[in-house]
Amino acid sequence: MSALAILRTESFVTIASDGAAYDGSTGNLMAVVSKVAVMPEWSCIFANRGMGGATAVMQAELQLLAVRGDTIRDFDDVLDRIPALAERMHRDALATPGAPTAHFSFFIGGYSEQRQRIESYTVRTRPVGDRPAFDLIGLQDIHLAPYPSPEAAARAGITRPQELPHGHETVAEDYAVRAVAACRLDRETDEGEGATGIHFVGGLLQLTTLYRGATFTRIVHRWPDPIGEPIDPTRGELLPALD
Repeated sequence: MSALAILRTESFVTIASDGAAYDGSTGNLMAVVSKVAVMPEWSCIFANRGMGGATAVMQAELQLLAVRGDTIRDFDDVLDRIPALAERMHRDALATPGAPTAHFSFFIGGYSEQRQRIESYTVRTRPVGDRPAFDLIGLQDIHLAPYPSPEAAARAGITRPQELPHGHETVAEDYAVRAVAACRLDRETDEGEGATGIHFVGGLLQLTTLYRGATFTRIVHRWPDPIGEPIDPTRGELLPALD
């Protein structure tokens, strides 16, 4: 559910995300929330699609481990623990009566002290190609979830990653914001994420960027989406005033 863009450069990783929490069967907006965890103590940021609240639960689980004496020193230690924690979260969700969905995908960025570089990964409750569920999978420099349609991408002023010419450079934060905004124009097509045909991106646009020694998060745009109504992409300006 909803849209994320995670882009990595040599000096930082950035996540753009919307803030729509909605009823997957009707598309009615239920709340506007942040979907990003900022963990500067471990040089880490992450967000999720799918099951509502998964990011907050994962952040709480990691912090609980640390409080109980588990040695979590940095991003590399977080990466070691997220797959098993995600699998346990998924089992707990499956055992919860009435849960709207138990599936989720995490998108994680941070600075690896072991490898001395910015990295980005995903962990998912479903297999990806030949990779099993809950495997830690490295991401390309640009990763969008989902990919906007070509028409929506064009209206937001970007070219989709698979159509960019080889060696093309993007302005990472600008591109991430536009990619999420583009998905606001599209309708859901994956029945596993919600009823097909609903609009699924709304509320706000949040941009979170991590450098080796600093992390910043800010709301760069808000859409006037009323609580209790279906998301309507014609409401408000599609994009913030970008330089």
